Amino acid sequence: GSMGVDFGDYTHSERLSIYVTNFTEQPNNLYRNLGSQGFTDVGWASKTGQPSYPYVKWGTGFVDFDNDGWLDLFVANGHVYPQVDAISGGPKYREPMQLFRNLGNGTFEDISSASGLGQVSLACRRGTAFGDVNNDGNMDMAILNVGEPPTLLINRTRNSSHRVLFKLVGTKSNRAAIGARVTILLSGVRQFSEVRAGGSYLSHNDLRQHFGLGSATKIDSAEIRWPNGKVEALQNLHADAIYTIVEGEGIRETKPLSPLPDSTAK
Repeated sequence: GSMGVDFGDYTHSERLSIYVTNFTEQPNNLYRNLGSQGFTDVGWASKTGQPSYPYVKWGTGFVDFDNDGWLDLFVANGHVYPQVDAISGGPKYREPMQLFRNLGNGTFEDISSASGLGQVSLACRRGTAFGDVNNDGNMDMAILNVGEPPTLLINRTRNSSHRVLFKLVGTKSNRAAIGARVTILLSGVRQFSEVRAGGSYLSHNDLRQHFGLGSATKIDSAEIRWPNGKVEALQNLHADAIYTIVEGEGIRETKPLSPLPDSTAK
């Protein structure tokens, strides 16, 4: 039984792969996009299948939480039957969240405990929305809990990795720019993301497109393909900023992000 879904280029192959969350005693599926050869399920090979097996999985997302340029994976869990708590040694109604760090070689590392998620109270969770709530360049999460207030998790990652966000405003296309694609090039590597109206599980993410840039302080080029097919290109953009781009007009506004922790060290 499948619940949540997200799409992302987690391998820098310039192709969208698919992550699907499933019911208990079923591993999550990571369908790697092989281009003309179709898709292949690498859930077990990516090391995200086994840790997910015991849980009932829901909201999920490909998100670069540490801004290293590689999309990580988050999964929200929670059973559907409160009665399972009465079964000794069985699954529980309230389940932990999971975070998998992209190692850049097609596999992921389970950093759920190391990230601090293990210290968050257990809950029966469902949808998860992702976005930069406090405009610091780090992606945060809002998670729906059954019968309880939602959880807002602010990303306090402190490292020297650079980042950028693009806010797109359509004019001839729809104003929210749903369906637009942003592609950036830096140091010979392309990353891309698309503006979507929904995702995860019954959730709606920040419409701004976020990219982790690692050690790069400049984006060589950025290309916006608007929903109507028109393409705009920008060159030599500085990192660590939020760019508002209006269709047909280029950059309308640039808001610098807060300095990185290491950038002001003496």
